[in-house]
Amino acid sequence: MRLKKSDDDKAVRKMAEVTVDLFLEVVYSRESDCGWRGDSLIGKLVAFKGELPQSSGFSGFSKVWEETVGLRDWTKAHKMACIVMMKLSDRQREAACIDRAYRGRVKAIDPFNSDKPVEILWDDRRCADELKCSIPAFRQRIVDAYSRLESMLSLPEKAVA
Repeated sequence: MRLKKSDDDKAVRKMAEVTVDLFLEVVYSRESDCGWRGDSLIGKLVAFKGELPQSSGFSGFSKVWEETVGLRDWTKAHKMACIVMMKLSDRQREAACIDRAYRGRVKAIDPFNSDKPVEILWDDRRCADELKCSIPAFRQRIVDAYSRLESMLSLPEKAVA
């Protein structure tokens, strides 16, 4: 039986989603920004024009904060999002990022025939395949990521009183 989330729980979830979105803004920064440097997954995304390339297992998400230290233009919220996201495990961080950036979205492509575009739905299967895990494992990583983010972003009961 599912319990209905309180308004406070919904607000904390929204803050967690905004945190992931801010982190993704850093990850998908301008080409001249530090986030694009090196042969990372993000750098490959640029090279492959948004398509997720086949990876050797290296995750650019895990190195983003180190690369963004040199950036001066990020807001405090962006910097805090990076700090908070780096407290997640690599698997949780990757799942949360894939969830917010791709899951449920459709990409239409056909490089050879523009009259017949091919639509790719980033469903749970495609996302799980990208992360080289099962669908239940992908979903659990998302649950774990948001649970951890929400606990970090929640104010302790004593602080509210």
